[in-house]
Amino acid sequence: EGLPPATPADAWPAWLRARIRADWPADAEAIFEASARPAPTWLRVNRRRGTREAYLARLHAAGIEAAVEPALEDALRLPGSIAVAALPGFADGESSIQDGAAQAVADALAPPPGARVLDACAAPGGKSAHLLERDPTLRLLALDVDPRRLARVRDTWRRLGVGEGIDAGVAARVADAADPAAWWDGTPFDAVLVDAPCSATGIVRRQPDVLLHRRAADVEALAGLQARLLDAAWTALRPGGVLLYATCSILVAENAAQVEAFLARHGDAAAEPLDARFGRASGAGRQRLPGDGGMDGFFYARLRKAPAGG
Repeated sequence: EGLPPATPADAWPAWLRARIRADWPADAEAIFEASARPAPTWLRVNRRRGTREAYLARLHAAGIEAAVEPALEDALRLPGSIAVAALPGFADGESSIQDGAAQAVADALAPPPGARVLDACAAPGGKSAHLLERDPTLRLLALDVDPRRLARVRDTWRRLGVGEGIDAGVAARVADAADPAAWWDGTPFDAVLVDAPCSATGIVRRQPDVLLHRRAADVEALAGLQARLLDAAWTALRPGGVLLYATCSILVAENAAQVEAFLARHGDAAAEPLDARFGRASGAGRQRLPGDGGMDGFFYARLRKAPAGG
């Protein structure tokens, strides 16, 4: 007698539950279940401070269980949660907590050595820091529209020993990336990262409040903002350059459909294939669903601008 037992799907508002089932009919129940389970802890080892193997040995010596993730060069995976104070060398920038799906952004963008790079929506700074940990010669501009969030970028960089005052040609600036006239000096970028504001439906297991606060109207508004950011960033990309569009959403409207519409607007844009390390094929990009490989839900699309005269 009484009400049926609650299921993981019941935690999702009806409009969003219906949307997930429409977008991912064969995977919806697995998405709800994965989003209800505790996430593992993913670490990114700062290669400026040492090797992944050496840091793994330090974790084991401290009695902390961890394992290498072969598909990600800088990642270690811990089975549960851990206080950062327990991580050896964390305060000195030897490691960061960053989900494996977010770490894969550096591999998907893969800027050439010494490239001029734009991180259009940079806060809290983990992805730009990862790029700089890998290549101190990058000339990188990090933007965020919120001064408090940009302060977090600088704090992140400072702990890790990268960024302003350490690496030549690296700067952080408060600016709206969708308004290039307000911040761009006209010198094009070789590579652009648009890690766009989104519904955060891929990280519900880390931020369950998403299910309380997200509204159906938010998705349409976010998709409009994403389109403006993409169009603006494209103007600042050099011919022959690469733009990586990424979100922590699992909604088609913000991901595959967003990229399809962008490609229709820009005849000089072509999608470049990413391999299965980045999830399942979804339109012109790749979609990782929550829990795939133990990682968060994430979308990636790599877009190449036609060379001059091409």
